[in-house]
Amino acid sequence: MTSSDDVSALVTEVEEAALACGKAADRARRQALDPALTANAVAEARRQMEDAAFRRERMQVAVLRLKDRLKEIKALEEDQRRRIIYDKAKAERDRLAAELKAIYPGIESQLGQLITKIEANDREIEFVNAHGLPTGAERLRSAELVARGLESWRLNQAEVSRITWELCLPAFEHDPHRPYAWPRSR
Repeated sequence: MTSSDDVSALVTEVEEAALACGKAADRARRQALDPALTANAVAEARRQMEDAAFRRERMQVAVLRLKDRLKEIKALEEDQRRRIIYDKAKAERDRLAAELKAIYPGIESQLGQLITKIEANDREIEFVNAHGLPTGAERLRSAELVARGLESWRLNQAEVSRITWELCLPAFEHDPHRPYAWPRSR
């Protein structure tokens, strides 16, 4: 396929040729108007003037058509550039979709089960700390505090975000009655 650079160069070339024909037509016209010329020389000069003017007009029409073609080619080149970007984005999307489909359901299940167990254990720990702490025993910290290496839910006067409270895990399989795997109801 011809590139836009090739057509652009051709447009420049044809425009220059049209200008040259215009100059030749002007020279022939000036010559044809010379009163010192013979009738045959005037006729020849006039023929050259008309030929040059005709060539100029043809070149001008050619320039217009070439410019139209240049627009078409530039549009095709832009579309090709966009197609490359589109295909790359689509391929990456498809790769990520496959990865998400392969990984997320397992994570959803594991994380949902784990958070459910941690919440149940947190309730048990709250009960033990409030009503069943053995003599001399320290208060129990939640599994999340222990796992995260934190002593309490406040750190330097700021609340620590709790995974078990903040986690919102959309269900992989769409169900309008159960949109989230965690929390179970929302």
